[in-house]
Amino acid sequence: MIRDILEIIKDFIVEKLKSRIFYVTLFFLCLSGVLVYRLFNLQIINGEKYQSSFQYKSLKTVSVKATRGKIFDCNGKLLAYNESSYNLSFTSNADLTEAADKKNMSVNELRNEIVYKTILILEQNGDSLSVELPIKLDANGNMKFTISGSQLNTFYMNVYGASSVDALTDAQKNATAREVFDYMRSDELFNISGDYSDAYVLKILAVRYEVWLNRYQQYMTVDIANNISQQSYAAITENMDTLLGMDVSIESNRVYNDAIYFSHIIGYIGNISNEELEEYNAKLDENQQYDSNDMVGKLGLEQSYEDQLRGVDGSQKMYVDNMGKVLEIIEKTDSVAGNDIYLTLDSDLQKYCYNALEKELSYILLANLKNVTTSKEKEDIPITDVYSAFFDNNIIDIKALNAANATDNEKNVYNTFVSSKQYTLNALSDILKSSHTELYNLSDQYKDYMEFICETLSSNGIYDSSAVDKDSDTYNNYVNDKISLYEYLKYCISQGVIDITGIQTSSDYYDTDEIYNVIVDYVLKEFEDDSDFDKRVFKYMILSGEITGSQVIYLLYDQGILNSTTDEDYEEFTSGVLSNFEFIYRKIKKLEITPAMLALDPCSGSIVVVDPATGTVRAMVSYPSYDNNKLTNVIDPDYYAKITEDKTTPMYNRATMQRTAPGSTYKMLIAAAGLQEGVIDVGSVITDYGTFSKVVPSPACWLRSGHGTLGLADAIEVSCNGFFYEVGYRLATDSKGVYQDAQGIDKIQKYASLFGLDQKSGVEIEEMDPHVSDTDAVRSSIGQGTNNYAPVQLARYVTTIANEGNCYDLTLVNEIKNIDGRTVYKSDNVPKNTVDLTDGQWAVIKQGMRQMVSEHTSPSALINQINVNVAGKTGTAEEDTTRPDHALFVSFAPYENPEVSVTCVIPHGYTSGNAEELAGMVYAYMYDPDKLDTLDITGNNQMSD
Repeated sequence: MIRDILEIIKDFIVEKLKSRIFYVTLFFLCLSGVLVYRLFNLQIINGEKYQSSFQYKSLKTVSVKATRGKIFDCNGKLLAYNESSYNLSFTSNADLTEAADKKNMSVNELRNEIVYKTILILEQNGDSLSVELPIKLDANGNMKFTISGSQLNTFYMNVYGASSVDALTDAQKNATAREVFDYMRSDELFNISGDYSDAYVLKILAVRYEVWLNRYQQYMTVDIANNISQQSYAAITENMDTLLGMDVSIESNRVYNDAIYFSHIIGYIGNISNEELEEYNAKLDENQQYDSNDMVGKLGLEQSYEDQLRGVDGSQKMYVDNMGKVLEIIEKTDSVAGNDIYLTLDSDLQKYCYNALEKELSYILLANLKNVTTSKEKEDIPITDVYSAFFDNNIIDIKALNAANATDNEKNVYNTFVSSKQYTLNALSDILKSSHTELYNLSDQYKDYMEFICETLSSNGIYDSSAVDKDSDTYNNYVNDKISLYEYLKYCISQGVIDITGIQTSSDYYDTDEIYNVIVDYVLKEFEDDSDFDKRVFKYMILSGEITGSQVIYLLYDQGILNSTTDEDYEEFTSGVLSNFEFIYRKIKKLEITPAMLALDPCSGSIVVVDPATGTVRAMVSYPSYDNNKLTNVIDPDYYAKITEDKTTPMYNRATMQRTAPGSTYKMLIAAAGLQEGVIDVGSVITDYGTFSKVVPSPACWLRSGHGTLGLADAIEVSCNGFFYEVGYRLATDSKGVYQDAQGIDKIQKYASLFGLDQKSGVEIEEMDPHVSDTDAVRSSIGQGTNNYAPVQLARYVTTIANEGNCYDLTLVNEIKNIDGRTVYKSDNVPKNTVDLTDGQWAVIKQGMRQMVSEHTSPSALINQINVNVAGKTGTAEEDTTRPDHALFVSFAPYENPEVSVTCVIPHGYTSGNAEELAGMVYAYMYDPDKLDTLDITGNNQMSD
């Protein structure tokens, strides 16, 4: 039996050995055995060893930022440079998961806790985050977006993970700020619990969102706070074991010396925006492109010369693991610092001009300040306007009056305010809902409130004033105070210029009366928490005597605007030696209360100083100014809010952006046009009768009786309008003796172009386009019509007169040097245009300008006391009949051989003599500084032009 079985087995084996399939099968069985052995060896015997040594590797290239170039003045004084600072970043950390498990919380919850604790450390040491979510929380707990348009669409796409705007759902496209906030804090994204206030959730979200945007590039650090203090640095580094993902690096920050004097020119840098990133990178090679963490110039020369100042970034090639951690640096290329820029500006002259301008403005204020409550003269500044200005321009903080640590004076003022405000609201409710009082029966105070109601409705998109029929009887009755606001608004409702769809309502249909009531309720509700309305209440409280001047002055001390401990005038004021008026007068004179603080007319101005031989700008001042150190690197939000709400708009560069009519400063251009076109010659005389009757309506000379018969130089000296009306008339008269206004305008525009007045001046920063008059050749010939120029453009014009016909592009940049000190750019100073007058023609124009200073200006004026002969021309321009005129003065010196031109413009500066007085101070500084020791500023230097 057994033998039979063995035979069967033997036969089977022999049969299989004879089969080819057997050997194939045996081969695969051997391979399988080897594979099983290797797997056993890898996973069981040496699994832990291989697991610990395995690393995922990915090759990445990281940019090494170049140091930004420096900016110097013409004498090598440093104006902009870089300084090391502590920057805080937050990234993913491999230990987060384990740490979260130990604390029995999710990784998201731990990240939120880490961010919150870090924020507390920063705030305890006076630091803040540099990242912000584009959502703002107001005092009432409402949330609003701080962006709109394409920026908001991009934000929606990022938050909801959509690849395009079209991929967003309707709900996502129209999500409110609160809805986005709720979504981001939910477990859909960052899972932020309800343990934190909305204000802190916004801050946590700002950090989490910024890091989340970088989630696919974890090897790139994301800065969340810049230039943090030593205290914050120490606290964070000491707690690195619990603040997982936080890291402090030493980086370079931009710093500006003498910031307020140069901020309009230099500008500042800040984080690159998405739009800037796209625009810059479109023009750059891939290896030199910006990334989202880069800083770029935002304004001024920092922006204009971004390509020069930026430098060339270096790079590091490295291997990183799957978490983005650096494993090995395999290649490194050093960065190259940006180029240094040397300006044409003299920093000492720049600073003097700024301070002189501020002083002149203060003296103009003092010359017109009156110890009265009200005045109907537009030139007068009642002392009550000064008291109101402290509230209107946010010098006195209204909210601080009710703070827990408020003084008794602050509390008393606040309680009076609350009572007066409620009384005013009740009175408005009665006028709007019951009495429907006609405007002519209202006091000036309540007429002002009626106008403010319309302004509020218009700014909030409810009332479209542009759609009102200006020819209608109702409209004209309203603007002439013949009807009530009630009647006017009901008319607007009937005409469809009132839209209440933006107001939350409970019904889809309203009749006219119901819509009116909705509007009234809306306005009264808005006024309960409207800062502009509150300021109006304070204004009328001051006018009525509910708040006294003494109380306002004490508020200045209460809120730290003035210091009672160090103020030498405090004791005299409190003892009654100084009256309220005398106190304010003295503080303005000392510049402890500045024109910029008050924002009354005048509160601004500009000076431009140019070298006529080259067109290089030696000083270019705009007052008031701002501290660009608080906007660069990371914007200080409180400071930014302060200057953007400031009535004087300190970020506005008046030297390059604020256009005014040139007034009589334009008369030299008309003289040149008349001489070159042959309608007058150097010996021509013209009789001024006071009224120029050749055109209707007939314009008048400023001297209504007329100047009589004058030559060109004398006409420039006394600024005779009649003389230049006639020249303009002749320019417009054709060969047949017929007046053709278009012909005159063409000729005026031709010479405006030759003097560079039809284009920007050439300075390398932001500048408003000029406008050459396009109508009324006669009036345009005295600087009226539609002529409109910025001070820097007038400076270019007078520089062309000073050098007798060479019109240069003005420049702020003298040369640019690389890190090795080699010059890579040098200003060429080549004239752009040439005005071809004869020597005799130039001489008579310049003679008139010299006579204007030496003969038409008081001999005792500073400009006639200094050791240099100045030639110049004043100009006055009226823009608003309710406000003082603009004051202008263009000039050059020495008269015999011009070395410098000075252009001064003071918006609402009362009289052009004030601009001339300011120029005299600038010339004294340059040519006769000893005269400044006995300087007597009037602020009321009357001049007729």
